[in-house]
Amino acid sequence: MSWAHEFTDGWQCEQLTRNLADDKPKKKWKDFQPKGTPPMYSRDRVVDVRHIKIEVALDVKKKSVAGVARLTMRPFTDDVTSVELDAVELNVARVECDGRALSFDNTGEMLIVRFPRPLLPERDATVSVTYAATPRRGLYFVGPDKFNPKKHREVWSQGQDEDNRHWFPCFDYPNEKATSELVATVPGSWFCLSNGKMLSRRKNRDGTATFHWKQEVPHVSYLITLCAGEFSESTGAWSGIPVNYYVPPGREADGERSFGRTPEMVKFYSELIGVRYPYAKYAQITAADFIFGGMENTSATTQTERTLHDARAHLDFSSEPLVAHELVHSWFGNLLTCRDWSHAWLNESFATYFDNLWYRHARGEDEFRYEQYGDLRAYLGEDASSYRRPIMTNVYRAPIDMFDRHLYQKGGCVLNMLRNILGDRLFFKAIQLYTERHRAQTVVTQDLLEALEDATGRNFDWLFEQWIFKGGHPEFEVACAWDEKHASAALTVKQTQTPDELTSIFRLPLKVRFVGKGYDETKAFELREASHTFHLSLPARPSWIGFDPANSIPKTLDLKFDEDQLAAQLREDDDVMGRVYAAQALGKKGTNGAVEALGEALLKDKFWGVQAECAAALAKIHTTSALEKVLAAAKVKHPKARRAVARALGEWTDAKAANALLPLARKDASYYVEAEAAQALGKAKGLRARAELLRSTRKASYLECIRAGALTGLTDLDAAQALPELEKFAKVGQPEHARNAALGLLGKAARDSNDEKAKARVRETLERALLDGFFLDRFAAMRGLKDLRDPAAISALTKFKDSALDQRLARHAESTIAALRDAGGVPPEVKALREELEKLKKDAQAVKEKLEKVSAQTGKRGKR
Repeated sequence: MSWAHEFTDGWQCEQLTRNLADDKPKKKWKDFQPKGTPPMYSRDRVVDVRHIKIEVALDVKKKSVAGVARLTMRPFTDDVTSVELDAVELNVARVECDGRALSFDNTGEMLIVRFPRPLLPERDATVSVTYAATPRRGLYFVGPDKFNPKKHREVWSQGQDEDNRHWFPCFDYPNEKATSELVATVPGSWFCLSNGKMLSRRKNRDGTATFHWKQEVPHVSYLITLCAGEFSESTGAWSGIPVNYYVPPGREADGERSFGRTPEMVKFYSELIGVRYPYAKYAQITAADFIFGGMENTSATTQTERTLHDARAHLDFSSEPLVAHELVHSWFGNLLTCRDWSHAWLNESFATYFDNLWYRHARGEDEFRYEQYGDLRAYLGEDASSYRRPIMTNVYRAPIDMFDRHLYQKGGCVLNMLRNILGDRLFFKAIQLYTERHRAQTVVTQDLLEALEDATGRNFDWLFEQWIFKGGHPEFEVACAWDEKHASAALTVKQTQTPDELTSIFRLPLKVRFVGKGYDETKAFELREASHTFHLSLPARPSWIGFDPANSIPKTLDLKFDEDQLAAQLREDDDVMGRVYAAQALGKKGTNGAVEALGEALLKDKFWGVQAECAAALAKIHTTSALEKVLAAAKVKHPKARRAVARALGEWTDAKAANALLPLARKDASYYVEAEAAQALGKAKGLRARAELLRSTRKASYLECIRAGALTGLTDLDAAQALPELEKFAKVGQPEHARNAALGLLGKAARDSNDEKAKARVRETLERALLDGFFLDRFAAMRGLKDLRDPAAISALTKFKDSALDQRLARHAESTIAALRDAGGVPPEVKALREELEKLKKDAQAVKEKLEKVSAQTGKRGKR
């Protein structure tokens, strides 16, 4: 399962996480869950569900479903006289067992079925439930309305984590696997996709059509799917296995752009994992208004329609990470499934890491390492701003709480570290053993540990104790002193994190590369203490030092090396992450030499990610000479590097920066460059900024990213003037992602406008959007209310929280309420302190500029 927000504001993702790796938390960790939250354990099973057959008919107009679910089960003991099935808001008409009516109780949450006598042990019994439902979760009816008359009409299910119980009765928990069938009757012109192999497809006399699918490899109930609508089919295959995808008519080219490499991916993962793709087919189908990015329903993945993109977006956006992520779940999540949600990292961390391995295969080592670093940054951002937790924990209130950046990105980083410790041969040997040993079973973390030890002979209990069962990461500070007399280096490695019951001083294998005149040596060390100093004899002073080549350890890193060593590393290191960390360290130096080195790499480095880091580092230095270096790179070739340059230019409130941003905002080959330039233009100000940004709000683009950037820029430029434009785009019926952006910005704009009537009006608009908005609009409305800081919104937020069916919305409402209570508005003294801080920053900048001029003049005199 992938998150929906990755496809709504993904163009901002780099900006949101940038430099988090360099920043330490400024306050005590927040708790992952409220104190006193009880632990959760796997549910007991009184029967083993062997097969489930669902026969349903859709009533699209009424948004309802009706039919029969037949569950074939076998009792574990000889005293089973009742069974409880998850069944939320199902209207149950009749329950039978092998043709005989049974008594039952329907609580609205559970269906309790009673047998007249104990079920015979080790004998199958089939319970049939006749029911109807108008689901509020689990099964979604999407179609046109007066505000969106062109929306594609379709019906799709979303079962994870425990939502399929809303449209058919089942044992809705991941420790139960069964084979399944779906027989679905839909409108006659529609197609219906489900798990496994299609057994039949027939036209009915009443104008409907019926599809019969059968899944013969056992899987958990949340993976059962129904997706129906009018779709265009594209067919492919790998090694005799159909590999198809389905998109709305007219989007065939976008579908090929998004899903066309899937057969190659099936081949790649079958060979990499060492286990052939295990199902009868692999299909992907898009869903409008989908509430996640993707969902790995067994052999029939649902993908958000938002991933479909045109050729212009394809310059610097790809669906491949999403496609690869969901495909990897065919092995890790579907064939092997976490026994309970505390072990969900065995699903999601694997999918996250293995989708990066596709990048390694398809795009090379640089792209892979920088993508992996993006995952590290995402985790570090959550760790610094939200909470710290173990990857594996059974302390949570709802399963969805577990699906965070610790589960996805940090777990993926730990797998990458394991691969680097073991090497590819042993790592994938262990993965193959783990997959084959637990095929079609549920798994726990200990199963992976045992496979690692059995395949490699190595015990990794110590590593899992630190990284999986506890939280945090090492925060390294690294320095190297050179003793010319004795030709020796003293490498000091400090772990500066504060150890406690959650976070360790980490035991780690470490490699460090030393490069100097006539030598290139990589040394191995073992870290066990908070501080180590290693003494090494070397032929000469190192020209540069690569700490943790390939960036295999999840960490923050503060390099204290000399400026000339960092500059040399930025020029010469063949490891992209060595150059990235060198650029960041030079940004902290802030000297003329650092500016020169960064400016050169910004123009000449062969990889766009290093260019982006150089642009960010120069923005951090924030001097006139740094600005000149960024200005010189305004036409850098790679669109992602140009985005970074535009972002960096926005850090200067300067006419030169604004003038350089104008042509980027006006027209670029990339949607995202225009979007980033528009946002930056609002921060840089400039006489023509407002007119250009208003023009940008009239540009349609992929996911409305240009309008979103323009609206953000207008808000930064002048909040009061931006309000009318934001309120216009916040109305129902505006392009979906533009409305989403406007709702998220309204609160900040109204607050900064100091217009009390506007604040009240905006609060009411945002409160309405909690109820009338699309799923993602509701998150945006809460962001807006949080930024508005009006405690009067607490009442509406509380009602929304208490009624929200999606626990993600409920949790977000909860945190927004807490933020409003903490803020209580902005006291005048806080506002005064902010203004004073801004004045001090300007004074410090002026002093920095003077020092730079003095330094430059001194350097000129020294050259005479």
